[in-house]
Amino acid sequence: MRVAAAIAALALATVGLGPIPPAAAIGPATSAVTVRKTVQRTFLADGRTTVVDKRNIALTVDQTTGLRSLQLIKVSWSGARPTAGITPDQNSDLAQNEEYPFALFECRGIDSAAHPLSPDTCWTQYGDERFSYGADDPAYPAWRSDAKAAAAERGAIVGAPARQTPQCTSLLFGTTYQRWLPFVGADGTVYPGGVQGCAGQAPEASPANLSGNLSLPSNETFGVSDAHGTGSTNFDVFTAEDHASLGCSSTVPCSLVAVPIVGISCDANGELLPASSRPAPADAPAAAANCTGSGNFAPGQTLPSQAPGDPAVSGALWWSASNWSNRLSVPLTFAPADNVCSLHGSGAPVDVYGSELLVQATTSWAPYFCLNSHLFDLNHVQTPEPQARSLLAQGNVEAIYTSQPPDAPYPVPTVNAPVAVSGFGIAYALDNADGQPVAHLKLDGRLLAKLLTESYPSQIFVRAAYTALADNPLNITFDPEFQALNPGIPARTADAAATLLTVNSDSDVVSALTSYIDADPEARAWLDGEPDPWGMVVNPAYKKIALPVDNWPLLDTFEPLDEYQPGRNDCLYAAPTPYLPLVAAPTARLFSIGLDLQFALAQSQTTCVLPSPIPGSLAGAKLVANGRQASGRRAMFGTVSLGDAAREGLTLASLESRSTVGRGDRITDASGRTFVAPDPAGLRAAAQTLRPDPRSGTWPIDHTALRTTPANAAAYPGLMVVYAAVPTRGLGSMLGAQYGKFLSFAAARGQQAGTAQGDLPDGFLPMTGANGLGTLANFTARAATAVSAQQGAVPPLVAPGPTPSSSSGPAPTASTTPAAPGVPTGATNLGGNPQVPVGGGNGPTNPVPAGPSTRGASPTARGAASSGAPRTIDAEPVSARTPLLGSTVAGWALPLMFAIAIAASAGAIAIRLRAGGSRTR
Repeated sequence: MRVAAAIAALALATVGLGPIPPAAAIGPATSAVTVRKTVQRTFLADGRTTVVDKRNIALTVDQTTGLRSLQLIKVSWSGARPTAGITPDQNSDLAQNEEYPFALFECRGIDSAAHPLSPDTCWTQYGDERFSYGADDPAYPAWRSDAKAAAAERGAIVGAPARQTPQCTSLLFGTTYQRWLPFVGADGTVYPGGVQGCAGQAPEASPANLSGNLSLPSNETFGVSDAHGTGSTNFDVFTAEDHASLGCSSTVPCSLVAVPIVGISCDANGELLPASSRPAPADAPAAAANCTGSGNFAPGQTLPSQAPGDPAVSGALWWSASNWSNRLSVPLTFAPADNVCSLHGSGAPVDVYGSELLVQATTSWAPYFCLNSHLFDLNHVQTPEPQARSLLAQGNVEAIYTSQPPDAPYPVPTVNAPVAVSGFGIAYALDNADGQPVAHLKLDGRLLAKLLTESYPSQIFVRAAYTALADNPLNITFDPEFQALNPGIPARTADAAATLLTVNSDSDVVSALTSYIDADPEARAWLDGEPDPWGMVVNPAYKKIALPVDNWPLLDTFEPLDEYQPGRNDCLYAAPTPYLPLVAAPTARLFSIGLDLQFALAQSQTTCVLPSPIPGSLAGAKLVANGRQASGRRAMFGTVSLGDAAREGLTLASLESRSTVGRGDRITDASGRTFVAPDPAGLRAAAQTLRPDPRSGTWPIDHTALRTTPANAAAYPGLMVVYAAVPTRGLGSMLGAQYGKFLSFAAARGQQAGTAQGDLPDGFLPMTGANGLGTLANFTARAATAVSAQQGAVPPLVAPGPTPSSSSGPAPTASTTPAAPGVPTGATNLGGNPQVPVGGGNGPTNPVPAGPSTRGASPTARGAASSGAPRTIDAEPVSARTPLLGSTVAGWALPLMFAIAIAASAGAIAIRLRAGGSRTR
């Protein structure tokens, strides 16, 4: 292998890098689809069919191609019947009891006249969503009178397996009717299901969840239509990476299927059945009543506890022939799996360690490289950026992704080449007084500081005992400052509303967030001990904390011991620990925070579980996460990357960029303050403020200048630049050529927005002249040449000569890829920022050690030390590391905290490691 590598390196040095191949398109950048259908409900009596309800349905799905696992797509509709008997959680199995829901499912296959979809390939999480049974009352359930169903589907027992388990036999003893709908897995396995899944369920399925508290939020959705018949929801897409039984993938198409429930089309007297199969005279009245029902609740009414909706018009019979015939189907296609490169087996990877901000971009870029026989496996190993910088400085890795320069210069000449512009956002799951998601939210630095510093007591018993926080609001929803900026949002009592979820490791995102807070005069004064205008004070453990920091500390030590008593909180009685750090509950990865916000999984570790059945026993007592918040009463906040937020469909807050309000003034609204959303306009305005810094070799974000310069008021303060830090000496010709080729890709083709392999996904601002970022792309193109040459040169940040106009020239496309080693054709014409001075500096002042490079003597990112022992990074051998989001984004497992939150709701922990190592969960 080493000989082959050397030959390959020599070939690259001889013939040059050549042009980067074009991407294989997955689909257009926009792939919204709208379908329409007229649906109806009919009654048959005395040979005459009467239409009793008719609706013209329009269904819109905002993205249908290039989809990735756990991606949210937005679904909206009109023309439906208003929903009645509404439940708090439209993903719960209790939601199937709603009347006239707009049911949504992910089904394997594509609908066609020749091969129509069957409900047995549609995913549902719970056994009772595909099984109906009962005894004599009602003797003739609504589905047995379905005029659209074949005679064989209207018998007393339909779809039952030939052999039943003893559990099924016991549970079904005495029943007179049973309707089984098996699930057919992607590998052809048939899972009969049955009551509580007694005859066998897919591994991802669960028995009936009668509590309504989902352990793993499923994606079947019993959507709510308003009084006008319109509605919308986010739908979570599963692929084989997270749902092997459903099996959707880039080679296995699936569909989003909408079933607008309008009710069973009724053949109450069995006129379409043979005479011998018609309802007995004694059953005829019940048969007619059960199939002609029109509902028990008024539109918009909440479903009372444990009260079922009218079965004839409820979502429980979504699979019935009447409802299924009214379905609307939208084909879905998928991007290559996140672990496609590990499955492809393209040889030793070219590793880049570092920034989680770049995950979604590298997930798109990696297949572009590894699936092309002329390229290589580009591997993103997620590592906290400060650690990555240390590893690079020590010569233990060859390249890193980072948003900050090192504290001290690297020991060998190194370029900080911009490869992406993105940032952090504050995501939230928050419902208004009507129980609907809050669409817009405003947050300032002081509110974020309050959330981070454990200054909200969270619970009344904490505030009552904790003198220092006695006058502080319980959580942010009670805070007058929050209410003034966001009127109409009700106060919610929840631990998760007292904190801002963030990561528990070193991170450039934490540094950027705390730099933003530190630059806010109101926040800084409050942190230094000045009460806010309503009297709220900082937790004394954080008073005068120096910012920025790259790891947020949990400093509070208060224990409300009066509450730590048997019967109140047995876990904290058995093992007392400070309460507010349990509320904060930071997580391992930004992506896991996004999942928590996507599913409203509250991470605060304050719920006590007592597994011992012995009364009074504390054996096995443990604190677990609070679990999923009920839809309509959600209140959670978290720090996320903009790339993850786009993939996961998260709602992001607008952050204050400027204020002209006096520091001690009590505000009643947002007057005098400017808030900016992390949309393209806000990111573009922030990009215009970037200035090259020759000392650090980067384009740093100046948060003080952002806030104090009136012209920057429209700039989003969460902007961040991600750099590839790569040495220009000591890598060797082969690695130098490979990293150079990647940088030339990142400067041009990798900035093409879209959903194809190699495209830049949503959540990133392309480094183009039109966006004022041409100078950054220009430098990266020149850095590619220096990295390829491996002669120790570091080009100036801004090329000498006239600065190109930022308003002219097209965005980089595949046609601008390099024709010479590492240099895109026309690279100096990619556009520039007219506000950036010409000339710049000579990059970072990296001292060059005398003599030959010693990098080759250090363990490499793909191998071991000369002794043969595996190199360890953060106590984890590289040879055994588990990739996150596939081998294209190797690193720590996808979120252990998310798995714990799931387990907390279910009362058990289930961790699954997928084949191929794509994610630990």
